[in-house]
Order: sequence, then structure tokens, then C-alpha cells
Amino acid sequence: MQFLSDLAKVTITLFIVLDPVGLTPFLYTVTAHKSPAESRHIIYRVAASATILLLFFTITGTWVLEFFGVTLQDLQISGGLLLLIIAVQLVISGDEAGGSGREQQSMSETPLISPLLIGPGAITAAVVLATEYHIPVTATGAVLAMIASLLVFLVAGFLQRLIGRSGTDLIRRIFGVLIAAVGVSYMRVGLIALITHR
Repeated sequence: MQFLSDLAKVTITLFIVLDPVGLTPFLYTVTAHKSPAESRHIIYRVAASATILLLFFTITGTWVLEFFGVTLQDLQISGGLLLLIIAVQLVISGDEAGGSGREQQSMSETPLISPLLIGPGAITAAVVLATEYHIPVTATGAVLAMIASLLVFLVAGFLQRLIGRSGTDLIRRIFGVLIAAVGVSYMRVGLIALITHR
């Protein structure tokens, strides 16, 4: 019973931190103009990659970050800058500028996986939970939280198909502005934390 109780706490905590509902607009910009099969493929790939990344930090903790001398503030600043670049391209052209279709798709998926889905908050939560509830429980909870997130993303993909291509173009540009705001927010928080801790 204690295992199930701890597992429920870890799963719910990670699900809240991952915030898949809040990330559906960003997922929308990645899967816009894709067929249902292509959209599902992207969603599965994003969920799988994010799960692997979350498990990686759950198991290794902060060791890897410390090894490379990377702080959570560094992740926030660099991740925010990447989001801002993507957002500018979305607002100006309605799509990621330059490169082949495969390169554009990869460029779109990467910030969705990290820092949006697996960002400093999720990494910190995974490390803290693994310390408190131990790695087996936290790792299991991480997988369950990602499965729940996957279901949310699949429902979002269905809603996307309802509004059609013209609606997708408009919303894609609007979400580009939102992504820019999130990117700036990431950089602001990272810079303030970096300056404060010096």
C-alpha cells in the first residue's frame, strides 16, 4: 500500500510539473499541416524522447549537469533563446524557415521535448522525488506521468483536425507570439537567478 501511495504522489506531481495541457498549443505548432498518421508519429516520438530524458535525469540526478558545469539557470537561458528563435520564424513565415522538411520538423520537436516538456522544473522535480521516494518508484511514476501526457497530446491532435488548414495557419502564428513570450520568460528567470546567486 505504501508503494502505491508513494507512486501516486510521484505520478501526480510529475504530471502537474510536465503540464501537458499547457503544452498543447506548442504541440499544435509542430503537428500543423501534418496528416493524422504523421501527427501521431510525431506525438509518439516526442513522448518517447521525453520519457527517456526524464528517466535519464531521474537516475543520474544532477551528476551529469555538474560534470559538464551546467546549471538549471543555464538550461533556462539557452532553452529560452532557442524558443525565441523558433517563435520569430513562426510569426514571420508561419513555418520554421530554412532547411529541409526533416530538418524543420526536428528543429520544431527539439524545444518541445526540452526545455518545454522536460525543462528545469521537471528535472528538478525528478531529482528531488528520486531522493525522497527512491529511484524505482520515481522512475515508474515518470513513465506513468508520460503515458498520461501522451493521452492528452493525442486528444489535442484530434481537436486540431477539426478546425482545418486555414484555422491552423492563424493559430500557428498566434502561438508563435506565445512561444516568444515563454522564451523571454525562461531567459528572464534564468538571468535573474544567475545574477542573484553570484
